[in-house]
Amino acid sequence: MTTDTKTAESSHLDSLVLLRGIAAALVCFCHISGALIGADAPKGILNFLLLYGKYGVHIFFVISGFVIPLSLLKGNYGIPNYFTFLYKRLLRLHPPYLLALGLTLVIMYSSYHVRHVVFPETVQSIIRECFYLNIPADNPVFWSLAVEAQYYIFIGLFFWVLHKYPKLTALALVPLLVILCRLPVGLTLISLFQYFLIFFLMGIVVFLIYAKIGKPLINYLVLMALIIFSLFFYDFASAIVSSATVLVILYLKKPIPSFFGFYGKISYSLYLIHVPVGVKLINLSKRYFSSSYNFVLFLIVFGIVTLISWGFWRLIEVPSERISRKIKYASSK
Repeated sequence: MTTDTKTAESSHLDSLVLLRGIAAALVCFCHISGALIGADAPKGILNFLLLYGKYGVHIFFVISGFVIPLSLLKGNYGIPNYFTFLYKRLLRLHPPYLLALGLTLVIMYSSYHVRHVVFPETVQSIIRECFYLNIPADNPVFWSLAVEAQYYIFIGLFFWVLHKYPKLTALALVPLLVILCRLPVGLTLISLFQYFLIFFLMGIVVFLIYAKIGKPLINYLVLMALIIFSLFFYDFASAIVSSATVLVILYLKKPIPSFFGFYGKISYSLYLIHVPVGVKLINLSKRYFSSSYNFVLFLIVFGIVTLISWGFWRLIEVPSERISRKIKYASSK
């Protein structure tokens, strides 16, 4: 690999880090703003963040659509490695999730106990939450982790067809999957296929373009068709955000300053814990602040959540990532 190639690849990875940081920050802004606006805060920028911050999730979905096939390609993945792939994903993402779930439940229990409200969780619901089958009321962002888990199960199988028959995949399987997602029954019982697969598919087709797999003209046309389809048949804002993410992945080739990469590094930790920590801090603090200081409170709470997320990333997420990276795929030859 030449130096120029390495630099270009590093820039693409930088753009992914930047996008992850933006996505996590947007979702965090959404929930913190929502807690403030619930206290009759002035509208303005906080209302804007509440309305549109949630679309950071769509950025994550497009990124996953792109980066997971790319990692499989680089790892010389084959179908015999399917369960190894799932195990690697489990080791990378599940320990931080379980600890974030535990933190959420502890904060929930303390809050409900202080307010003399019955704790809504049971042993059965907590066990289900450990496997993404239930969502705790005080951390609603966990719903997207279930969608991501379903995507990993899907892409580990789909990648083989994608890599071996890229033209067939682009012209036949991708349109078929899009149609299946619009059906009122059948696969739509799975949340991945209810609404979200098209955003992962955008990232998957971007992967084909980036990795120069298949016919470039076909890949670009299919990508354009997915974008146009999303504009007409999906929420307009989600289509715009996803399309912008595609453009950044494809065309942002300049390195980004390390400062802007910070939130990308801690994005998963920030995503996991910002609701139980940030929203509870808002609820505890807003009674002592006039609504005219709500934006100041917003900045203070976001700073505290950032600091805690950094510690969570350093102590929990980094070790999980190291363990996951030690596991290599067996040769599929």
